[in-house]
Amino acid sequence: MISIDTLRADHLPTYGYAGVETPALKALEADSIVFENALAQVPLTLPSHVCLFTGLLPFQNGVRDNQGYHLDKTHRTLASFLSARGYATGAAVSAFALSHFTGISEGFDFYEDGIESRRAGQALGQLQRSGWQSEKLLEDWIEKQPSGKPLFAFLHLYEPHSPYDPPEPFRSRYAARPYDGEIAAADAIVGKFLEFLKGRGLYDRSVIVFLSDHGEGLGDHGEDEHGIFVYRESIRVPLFVKLPGRASPPQRVRGAVGLVDVFPTVVSLLGEEPSRDLPGASLLALAREPRTERRVYSETLYPRFHLGWSDLASLSDDRFQYIDSPRPELYDWRADPGERTDLASQLPPAFRSMRVELQAMSRPLQDPGAADPETLRKLAALGYISATSPRRDAKDLPSPRDRIRILDRLKTGSRLATENREDESIAVLRQLANENPEMLEVWETLAMVLRRAGRQKEAIEALQHADRLVPGTPQILLGLAELYVETRDFEKARSLVEAAALAGQRDVHEELAVISLEQGDLAAARSQIQQALRSGDGTLRRPWLILARIEQRGGNLAAALEDVERALEIERKWNEPPMVDLQATRADILARMGREQEAEQAFRSEIRSFPENLNAWSRLALLYASQGRVKEFRDLLSEMVRETPSARTLDTAVKLSETVGDRQGATEWERRKRERLAKAS
Repeated sequence: MISIDTLRADHLPTYGYAGVETPALKALEADSIVFENALAQVPLTLPSHVCLFTGLLPFQNGVRDNQGYHLDKTHRTLASFLSARGYATGAAVSAFALSHFTGISEGFDFYEDGIESRRAGQALGQLQRSGWQSEKLLEDWIEKQPSGKPLFAFLHLYEPHSPYDPPEPFRSRYAARPYDGEIAAADAIVGKFLEFLKGRGLYDRSVIVFLSDHGEGLGDHGEDEHGIFVYRESIRVPLFVKLPGRASPPQRVRGAVGLVDVFPTVVSLLGEEPSRDLPGASLLALAREPRTERRVYSETLYPRFHLGWSDLASLSDDRFQYIDSPRPELYDWRADPGERTDLASQLPPAFRSMRVELQAMSRPLQDPGAADPETLRKLAALGYISATSPRRDAKDLPSPRDRIRILDRLKTGSRLATENREDESIAVLRQLANENPEMLEVWETLAMVLRRAGRQKEAIEALQHADRLVPGTPQILLGLAELYVETRDFEKARSLVEAAALAGQRDVHEELAVISLEQGDLAAARSQIQQALRSGDGTLRRPWLILARIEQRGGNLAAALEDVERALEIERKWNEPPMVDLQATRADILARMGREQEAEQAFRSEIRSFPENLNAWSRLALLYASQGRVKEFRDLLSEMVRETPSARTLDTAVKLSETVGDRQGATEWERRKRERLAKAS
């Protein structure tokens, strides 16, 4: 099973698109049954894959969003079903949203999800790794399986997900369309995997299911990415099924199908009868006898939980899509593929029947956050007290299509931050948060910008507000823990890490190691990070970076340098983008060893990759000062302000000048800081 995340069906040549070349998928298409009207049940990574693996609709499996949900073990997964029948089960995923602590790994013998943040405060959706790395890890697992043992292998690629940054040669080839460039890159990875299967003699003998979990807005209906709407650009996905050998000739199926149909398809292929509890049907049966009257359910609760707007639900068949919201919509997507003409006001028969059918469905609402009473009791015992904020009834919430333009202000706030105009960004985001207090996204963004501006206490307040909206979310708890470490409240940080572990986050040894390191307890820090290294698979850099800092603090510079080099070796092996503070830590160690020239080069490497890392600029400046290189010291501060022209950068220049006794420089930078603040106000 191959899942390319965030892949719109109508951006593949298979579905009529001419803007990208996908030779691997075109070859697979020639051997497959292709479903032209396949629909995701949720336009979000985690809940969509949970629907795929359980064969259950989101209100049946209970996972409704990427944050605040955990798949209950009572729900059988495709992996556990196959494992019980003697299959080896292995997966390699490329996004943090599919980490094992969500419960998505249930039933897998091997589940490789070693994904780390490259920058402090990265958003959840940006935590990913190269699909090439995931593909190689899954190859390695398949190689180790005994010959003749049946296996279920799942490969998840995240390349088309934002931010769109395809590698060469696709970056140059698709410079004007980077989303398509990422699709081309994903196709190349799929091609490598399929060639591997052929080389192992597995391709012809295997069932191969290729799909995506959801699409991408790309500006259609005002949505750039996904999660807010359930229009077809967000929920229509590619779906191919290749049977062993030539069991079925290539075929195209027009009827409506869903990702929940994959589970019963696999059950049927094993000669068993799918459970009546599964809402889906075998794709092979639907290919033989298409059902024109069949309707497929989709939903999104993202606007409700992240933005304070109404959730949406949808029914689609082979011609119409009905969307239930405060202002219901109906589209004839065959005649109107872009869904621009809403037919709801005409009250056609399809509108009436679909509305009645959807209203008759029992769709309980599971709120995000830790709902288990025992978990809540343990969280309270740790001093973690948060309760779900009262949410208005759905009928009182505004329709997303009436509010979508509000997100332009959120984009403005984010853009101002990337332009180092943090004060202006914070002003925009605060006003937006005050006007929309239930908009989770704005509180999380505000917290990130405040943290970047060095205003940790305000960042804590913003993230605490986010936590009240989705209590018990591990990612938010860990974000708060990091902020408390920065404010030196180590006990609070530790309790939040422990709370995250109770709420489902596993492998918190790295976070506990950092807390112990900052407290000066090197023995405890070393013990925690060694546990992290033992439980890892050798593909992560951060544990080695933390161990290097521990050794450096203990005065063992040779060991510290060795640890950093091991992290860099992993980076080179997997062709990973640079990781924040890795080269800066190496530079600091080299400087302490008296290898100043190498240290300078390493600091420069860090600054090229992360110009916002003021720590790296500061340490390089102090290196120059310690060598009596006054002019280069002053030139570096000017370069720092030019590259990252923020109030915090100017404040850093003032403090550095004062530290080295450059009173003239300190006075000049202080003057420029006052001018900037006056201009901003």
